[in-house]
Amino acid sequence: MMILDIRSERQVLKALIHYIELRCRIGEIDRRFLSQESQIIYDIISKNIDKDSTLILMEIYNRLERFDVNDVDLVAENYANNLIDYFKETLRNKKFRFLLNQISRAMKQGSMKMEDATEKIMSFLHESSSGFKYVDMKEANRLLEQFHADVWENRSKRLDWPFRYFNTVLNGLRGKELVVIAGETATGKTSFMLNTAAHWAAEGKTIGYISLEIDVVDLKNRIHQKDFDINLSAESEKLSEEGRSKLIYEIRKTVNQKMFFCDSGVRSVHEIIAGIKLMNMLHQFDAVFIDYLQLMSCPGKQSKDAEIGEIMGSLKALAMDIRVPIIVASQLNREVGKNDKGIPRLSNLRESGTIEHSADVVILIYRPILYNKSESMSEYHAIVAKQRNGKTGTIYMDFNMTRQVIEGTGTSVKYEEEFATSLV
Repeated sequence: MMILDIRSERQVLKALIHYIELRCRIGEIDRRFLSQESQIIYDIISKNIDKDSTLILMEIYNRLERFDVNDVDLVAENYANNLIDYFKETLRNKKFRFLLNQISRAMKQGSMKMEDATEKIMSFLHESSSGFKYVDMKEANRLLEQFHADVWENRSKRLDWPFRYFNTVLNGLRGKELVVIAGETATGKTSFMLNTAAHWAAEGKTIGYISLEIDVVDLKNRIHQKDFDINLSAESEKLSEEGRSKLIYEIRKTVNQKMFFCDSGVRSVHEIIAGIKLMNMLHQFDAVFIDYLQLMSCPGKQSKDAEIGEIMGSLKALAMDIRVPIIVASQLNREVGKNDKGIPRLSNLRESGTIEHSADVVILIYRPILYNKSESMSEYHAIVAKQRNGKTGTIYMDFNMTRQVIEGTGTSVKYEEEFATSLV
């Protein structure tokens, strides 16, 4: 059995104990090739992947009497990431040499044909690659047949939009999509995101909601605002005894819903992605919301355009990697005010080129009253400006600002479909 360098093992394991965001990568380390003691530590970390490092250390001390946490230095998180990559590459090379020796012996003995040897080598390269992967036609056909069978037999994980009329324009989400919800300040982007997330959570879906500027108490208040005319975040003391009892009842009704909030203030796209991967390992999300794009950061980029481009590309790669739709809010630029009636267009997206390019769906939020005070306070438009393999158009909605509730009232498909919805 091949054993990797003990000191490097311990440095990685110590980093996994200390950096909870790094633990999403533990599955990339093949425990079979660790030393016996490191395997025990590995198993303890895996079992307590979301626990505080102190609790993990206590269990390790109980299992390993001679364990010394100070036997190696704690390395920086970036260095630990590099060590994991090094482990994987070292192990991959050793496994590959081992495989080639096996194939060579088998071919000399005449027990393996060239075609079988080639298939084994290609299979190894495919399975051991952590980045670029390919699928041959046979596997592609199997995946496609399975996809349609799941749809026809209602086994599909498709996530339908929870508002009336939305599904006449928007396709259901099947995972891997990056969806952008864009609007000006005060158009109700967060209300749209929270309404969608709360509907799906109430239907039993598992939802992640990352807010970069609103804490979890205010987010929950806005979800429960649908039942009250008093502002729950600012005026809950005005609730009657009956109102207070009702609020507590509504709060407790949601206790079993699988919705997970993050309001830690972390803004680095790399930390956010690591956190999402970790939480997805634990809870298997149906959708993840991020509010909002322009508050995220990607250190090292020279311009905001380059930063947003890197963030959008990373979020799209994340959605494809974990096979979960990522729904992110975005601001529009100030040029939207120059449009006819202020109706937004794709070109009004801040850093629009990179956002539009990476997104699978772009929904532009528009409230006519912001440009014409004679319009209804409740009129609210969701303009589907981009949808891969689907329609574009406008969905008309009613927005009750006091109760933070939106619901569909009708649609108007303004543009041609990219592809027909059915084929004969």
